[in-house]
Amino acid sequence: MRIYISGLYSGTNPQPGIGITRSLRQAYPDATLVGVEYSNRSSGIHWTDLDELWLQRPWEELNLDAYANEIREVLESGALWISGFDLEIMWLASLFPEGHRNMLTPPASALRKISKPAVEAHKGLPVRIPPFISTEHSDWDIHTFCRQHNWKVWLKGPYYEAVRIASWDAFEIFRSTLARAWSTEKLFLQTHVSGYEESVCFCAYQGELVEAVYMRKRELTEEGKTWAGDVTEVSEEFLAPLRRIVRELNWSGGAELEMVRDTEGQLWLLECNPRFPAWIHGSTIAGRNLPAMLVERATGVAAQKAEAVSEEFTRVVLEVPVRSQFPLPPLPEPFPGGIGHSLKHPSGSLALAERLGKLNIIQTNGNGNGNGHKGKAEKGEPQIPSSFINDLKAYDVNDMETPAWLFLESTAQSLFKSAQGLASRLSTSFVKVTNGYSIKTNPDERLIKLALESGFLAEAISLLEVQKALKVGFKPEQVILNGPGKWWPEGLLPKERLHAVFCDSLADIRRVAASMERGELQSKIVGVRLRTPNVYSRFGIPVDTPKALEKLVDAIELLPRDSAFGIHFHMASSNIGVAQWWHLYESMLRWCRSIESLAGRPVEYLDIGGGWFPDDWHTEDDDRFTSAVRRAPEVLRNVRQIISEPGKAIAQPSMALAFRLLEFDETEEEVKEAVVDGSIAELPMHFFQPHRILHRDAQTGEWRPLKRGKTQLLGRLCMEHDIVARGVQLPAGARVGDVLVFCDAGAYDRSMSYVFGRG
Repeated sequence: MRIYISGLYSGTNPQPGIGITRSLRQAYPDATLVGVEYSNRSSGIHWTDLDELWLQRPWEELNLDAYANEIREVLESGALWISGFDLEIMWLASLFPEGHRNMLTPPASALRKISKPAVEAHKGLPVRIPPFISTEHSDWDIHTFCRQHNWKVWLKGPYYEAVRIASWDAFEIFRSTLARAWSTEKLFLQTHVSGYEESVCFCAYQGELVEAVYMRKRELTEEGKTWAGDVTEVSEEFLAPLRRIVRELNWSGGAELEMVRDTEGQLWLLECNPRFPAWIHGSTIAGRNLPAMLVERATGVAAQKAEAVSEEFTRVVLEVPVRSQFPLPPLPEPFPGGIGHSLKHPSGSLALAERLGKLNIIQTNGNGNGNGHKGKAEKGEPQIPSSFINDLKAYDVNDMETPAWLFLESTAQSLFKSAQGLASRLSTSFVKVTNGYSIKTNPDERLIKLALESGFLAEAISLLEVQKALKVGFKPEQVILNGPGKWWPEGLLPKERLHAVFCDSLADIRRVAASMERGELQSKIVGVRLRTPNVYSRFGIPVDTPKALEKLVDAIELLPRDSAFGIHFHMASSNIGVAQWWHLYESMLRWCRSIESLAGRPVEYLDIGGGWFPDDWHTEDDDRFTSAVRRAPEVLRNVRQIISEPGKAIAQPSMALAFRLLEFDETEEEVKEAVVDGSIAELPMHFFQPHRILHRDAQTGEWRPLKRGKTQLLGRLCMEHDIVARGVQLPAGARVGDVLVFCDAGAYDRSMSYVFGRG
């Protein structure tokens, strides 16, 4: 018996070749086991159970046609081939679309149905697929996906590699890195599932399930790979549909279903690997030698029975002697921060991925939507509100000096009107719902005036902002004063009564109490801002320990009782995620009730800040805000007013920024870089959020959104990180001098923009 085994890498993210070899040697001591590798830097080539080594040229140098003929000769000679390398399995499937009796790998049709992330063939198994989205969608859709899933998502490559993503700038960095490494833009984001990692490993031959085992990960490496686990039987509930799936796929070879079991016991399928896992010898230790059972079924040659030593296994690090005919290669040329080449993709998987992509052998079904996510994946084109286009028509951009801020008047008016209508609908005879406009979000007088006309309160974080609100027309009784530096600069505090003052620290409470006692400060409502427990914030008063809560309760006693008591909390939902924000809201209500009880002060006013992204703001088809308003008096029976802050959600779409194309190579078939006259000085939030970008056709005047592509828009500044957009596509008719409008720039882009590079 002669068996070829590939996938011998044995580093921190090991391939299964050595585990397969160990298991087969135990079952077939007289068999000739031939290791197949594509790099002499792969340490597994020195494993002593290998009788021979078939070392190939690296994948980037390998003559694929000649190598394919050699493999055919090997198979026709009666030898078996077990691959432990996903990309090699894809390539082999292209050579043998219907499989080969001695090729113990699945056929091409099966690979298409188990490609991640959708794993079409999972249907019938007691598992679900975590929501996902292809990175071929527009950045706007991708950002929405991340917010909806609380920034608990993984960016995954088409074959290997997954990176946890917690922010927009991290996503952009790693998207570029993985796309460059794997020579494809077809990456995907998938939600994180918290729970215990489990696997079902099975082997099958020509559509017949041979054996399956269940494994729970008990110890993991930093990369999430199995270091220890326990092996048990697979339940019939799982086996029955698995047999049917194996038969339908006409599966041959090993496979692993990687899953997570959440706290409610639901299994989530992350991926189906078309090979044995690296921990496969752990199954042999438990008495279930799957590689041997596969070979036995394929050849009819009985294997020596595996004796169960333990149901649990773990790994250790071993040193082995180097084969004399394959001495260690020379070290790669050193460079700062460099590591040995063998520690990352030693078998040339990146090079093979590039070659398979050019040969159109790549299999993926992750380009569409997962779990009903809406978007235009096929174009990567964001949807643009019609009001944006209508407002832009009011501007003559031909003679406009750029960069230029564009106020989208009708868009802003409709957003304020919508917020006003929502507050009115949700108000009752017992609880009034009011909006507050956060001046710091964008102090443009046009927006502040719209807030005044729409029945908003003005929320200020400094006395300068208070004076700005009064100048526009707000009365002191319509102003909320908040934040850690609210008393700056001195001498600008109105003598009239304010609507509310919220204290940001214990020292602030003492200062407010003393000022009100002296008659210097008057306020209808006086209260505290709470620091959010379990979600980091530098603002507010902590309540996450008994001692901190005790100090807060004692300090509240200092506040005058002739003013109503209120509580304020703020956390940007766009940063922590929509679902997590609502979970935090429920938590804060319970903290408010505890403070109310311990301090003996009824909470009559509740100010809830949100940092909402426009698309997450409370629309008519989203009843969460309605439920939240109804929930508040159930927990806080004395609450009389709920103040909501939709400032970012309203201001962000209300302004846009016009840039001009300064330079790009118009002779290129696909433009890689283009320079604009704007920069991160005008667009500082580029690192935190995407912007929908419109191009104006100089001939027709039509505005069209930029699709996904390979162009970087470089800013005018001599700064390495001045890149205002990545992965966009300039339309075919684009010319130097054309106008690009960056939408969604009316909030912190506008208020935090700065003067730089203007002389």
